[in-house]
Amino acid sequence: MFFKINFVFSVLVLLLTQLGAKAQLEITYFDTNKQWEPQKVPFFTNRPIEVNPNGSYNFKNSSTDKTNTLYFCNYNFETDSIGINFRAVNFSDSYPQEKVKHNFLYQLYEYQRLERGIKNFYFIVGGYGKSFDKQVNSYMRRLKTNYGDSLFNKASISVFAWGTQDKAYKYYNAVKSSKNGASDFAIFQHMLDDFISDDEYFETHPKDLTISILFSSMGNELFRQYILNRKRQNIPLIKTYNRISFVGSVAPRDAFENGNAFDELYKMADTVDVYVNSKDILLKLSSVAHLKNRMGNKGPKSPELLPAYINILDIKKIINFKDMAGLGHDYLLTNPVLQDEILQSINKNINEKDDSRHAQHQ
Repeated sequence: MFFKINFVFSVLVLLLTQLGAKAQLEITYFDTNKQWEPQKVPFFTNRPIEVNPNGSYNFKNSSTDKTNTLYFCNYNFETDSIGINFRAVNFSDSYPQEKVKHNFLYQLYEYQRLERGIKNFYFIVGGYGKSFDKQVNSYMRRLKTNYGDSLFNKASISVFAWGTQDKAYKYYNAVKSSKNGASDFAIFQHMLDDFISDDEYFETHPKDLTISILFSSMGNELFRQYILNRKRQNIPLIKTYNRISFVGSVAPRDAFENGNAFDELYKMADTVDVYVNSKDILLKLSSVAHLKNRMGNKGPKSPELLPAYINILDIKKIINFKDMAGLGHDYLLTNPVLQDEILQSINKNINEKDDSRHAQHQ
């Protein structure tokens, strides 16, 4: 009897040891030909895959809960098609912290930076209630149409396609979905933190990069939930971004105050931009419905007390009639002045890097 108990105990210990040894984050290659081309734009998504009878697949629009899975893909402008390169799965409910094996960002960097000479990387986290086509195919086409090919010759632009369905009446699910999306976004952010912190790699590779991220609409709440959960798990922030931008933000106005979600973003970014549009009708309706003013249409509380790295940009004067088609909330890709400002930021980043490199050779 004693032998049997010891044997069972030993088996359990062995199983637990093996489970404990399993990597928290697992990367699987889908496409063995992992080459990008200029017309292919990278994006990542937490939407589950639906396999069709003919072997093709599409990403589902509904019932997207916390999947703990990200698919890293590319969208081809010329063929309006999508290819899947990698899948990353988090086997734990806690945010990943360990060293990442097969981090796809190295390959993205080596193609964009080393082969194409691109030094500016931009990530966009859109809002809630968009179908997959609107978040990827339609969004990418609008982006290229409005910003032109010159933008894609200067920068690598990636989109996080998250959310659930394109149903306005189900907007009450948005906060829950943002919490789920935050857990999936944590996979990407950890991979970026891990990559940018690899000092040994950058001893032999140029680190003359600018990395920016833009959160639009409910994407701001996703990021706020991510930061709060990261704090609860005592995961320190890492300086990964040159700039974080909040557009159409649904975050509360006190988000930057001491002890709240965004009070230590200086540890994560050099600069934070908050775009404020008091003509945003959708945010006004949300404020009334929830009895809570939003940062995107009222601005942060006590702006005079905010640290210098936070910029507040009041854009109500540039919002035109065309921008009001989406209840004044969809101006990111419709307003030419705002587009020019973003393009100027890209050019400014390029010029600053060029000036810095020139000064080093003097």
